[in-house]
Amino acid sequence: MRPPGTVPWDTREVPTTAADRVSIPTDTARRLLERPVHRSDLAFAFGEASASTSAVHVGGKAFYPPMLADIAAAESSIHINQYGFRPGTIGERFAQALLAKASAGVSVRLVVDGSGSYRGRSGREFYERLRSGGVEVRVVRATRPWEPSNLGHFDHRKFVVVDGSVGWVGGGGIEDHFEDGRFHDLFLRLTGPVVSQLQLVFIASFRWLGGEVPASSLDSLFPEHEDAPGSPAQVLHNAPGPYRPITVAIGELLDGARETLDVINPYVTDKAMIRRIEGAARRGVRVRLFVPAKANNGACAAAQLSHHASLLDAGVRIIGHPVMLHAKAFVRDREEVLIGTCNLDAWSLKRFFEIDVRVRSAVLAASFDERFAVPAEEASTEGRAAAGVRERLSCAFFGAISPLL
Repeated sequence: MRPPGTVPWDTREVPTTAADRVSIPTDTARRLLERPVHRSDLAFAFGEASASTSAVHVGGKAFYPPMLADIAAAESSIHINQYGFRPGTIGERFAQALLAKASAGVSVRLVVDGSGSYRGRSGREFYERLRSGGVEVRVVRATRPWEPSNLGHFDHRKFVVVDGSVGWVGGGGIEDHFEDGRFHDLFLRLTGPVVSQLQLVFIASFRWLGGEVPASSLDSLFPEHEDAPGSPAQVLHNAPGPYRPITVAIGELLDGARETLDVINPYVTDKAMIRRIEGAARRGVRVRLFVPAKANNGACAAAQLSHHASLLDAGVRIIGHPVMLHAKAFVRDREEVLIGTCNLDAWSLKRFFEIDVRVRSAVLAASFDERFAVPAEEASTEGRAAAGVRERLSCAFFGAISPLL
């Protein structure tokens, strides 16, 4: 499973506040079904698993059809955790697919964020229709948000698990602006043992929210995977609290780059991560930073622009995508890929529920370059530093308050 000459990812920085390292997801899931689940139980420390296959799908027109095809082929279970699942053309397509499978006896479970999905009359009616059709829905809501320890705990995750054998992880919501091209995003489709780690995250989250999962279904939820050669892979899951493996992994990836580094992210405002990106370029790494030329969040865009001068001075190539680039991905030395939901802003790195998958595969890295980086470069413009007194002052202000954005 591990290519010759490589070693497992360093785990020395895993905080002691994490749960015990998970080696057999089925055993952990069984324990979670036997007792109440608390938020602290979601702090999984997954070890290295493998991905039998891993494929990147760029753009809604590329990732929605095969995702819906996997849902249509489901035989036992469909689990979706989604920050933004909203009524609309693509939302209705997914709703019809889920209702059809629920009526056919497939267990369909859904976890959504209260602010990202379950909003307004249309949102409530949308989910009531899903519930009436047999879809089990659980909503992540802010509990006592006035307490500092509970502030900003949005569920920003976006992943799908079908029959415990196919997993999807990416940055796109089930919303029309991802399907029609206004937002540019991507998903990673996975098979193999690493999918069991995704499944365990979903089961724990669903149980934490009061959902019931029959113990008799564990065999189908965690099927045996073919013992086939695969790429080293690992699920990383940030839950509110001191244990943040995605944040640690991003730092390791930025610091460990030796030759090339691609950073794809819509909100690059965290100063510590920006210094690490600069550091990579200053030690001779070829660094490309893909960002939206005009982000949908003006404050974050200004905060990010405040750092462009130092990034450019360090040798970072900033590539501004013409539409709202919403993808979150990292590619190190053409051999390691990290894809998921985590942005490079303080809230995402430190407060939100986030999920990423780390895969060591030169083949996947090359495919990512072909399907995402090359077309993005052809369509994009070179990034620039802030110009003019007014813009520089505005950017300096938002840069100073970036930990609050």
